Amino acid sequence: MIDLPIADGVTLGWKVSHMQFVDGMGKDVSFDCPNIVITGGQNLGNKAVSLYVVAAFYDVSDRLLSCQTSEHCVQPWERYDVPGLWSRFPFSISEISRVCLRITFSGCDANDRIESPLTIGSSKPMKKESKREWKRAEHVVGTYGFQKWNPGKGELLYATEPLTKENKLRFRLERKENQGFHYLAIVPSTNPIPSDRKYDNLIQYVLYDESGRICHGGSCMGMGNHGEYLSLVPILPEILQKESLSIEYVVWEGPSGTL
Repeated sequence: MIDLPIADGVTLGWKVSHMQFVDGMGKDVSFDCPNIVITGGQNLGNKAVSLYVVAAFYDVSDRLLSCQTSEHCVQPWERYDVPGLWSRFPFSISEISRVCLRITFSGCDANDRIESPLTIGSSKPMKKESKREWKRAEHVVGTYGFQKWNPGKGELLYATEPLTKENKLRFRLERKENQGFHYLAIVPSTNPIPSDRKYDNLIQYVLYDESGRICHGGSCMGMGNHGEYLSLVPILPEILQKESLSIEYVVWEGPSGTL
């Protein structure tokens, strides 16, 4: 656990939660998922406080394993709790070597916004652009990529070529806004040619700012060769105003029940 400079008694930590899902064939599967916990102290001010938390997990080779972003509002006199910031990770938790967090705290009286990038584990230099693919057990295909990126204007911000040979999986990122809140939508799509083979997929991505610090990330799960669908992840609007970002992603695809 680590004390956070937000209010007295507010602490941060991470654990592993045993979670149950339904796979593409309708069967129950269970996985151990990394989980971020923020708890303690109270908001003693007279207005709401917002916590924007990004948490990413990496392996010993500094390759992204999973990531999730949460925006949580703490009302006056409520406790500083951020519940359920977890990301699906269907592999052995022994692969996790490093946790990286970025917390943006806004709405306090003294300062309009305090940004606290926190890194647990050794710091790493800026990564080099790369892309590779490999296979795991149970015919699971993994694709990894890292590249510089300028999101630009408009709704469509990023789109990949087909990522896997098995099912032609690809995804795009789109800008969305609803009732004043900003989101980044992950929209995966599979091979347009119908197939009797049932494949599940799992997409994880992270955005880094111009100095290489984590600033946003999310995940998306698809089961049973679904067509287009989307997962909305909250994002601070100023992140997409930057002209120099980097994106890192890992995409897993395998027969139903493996993810």
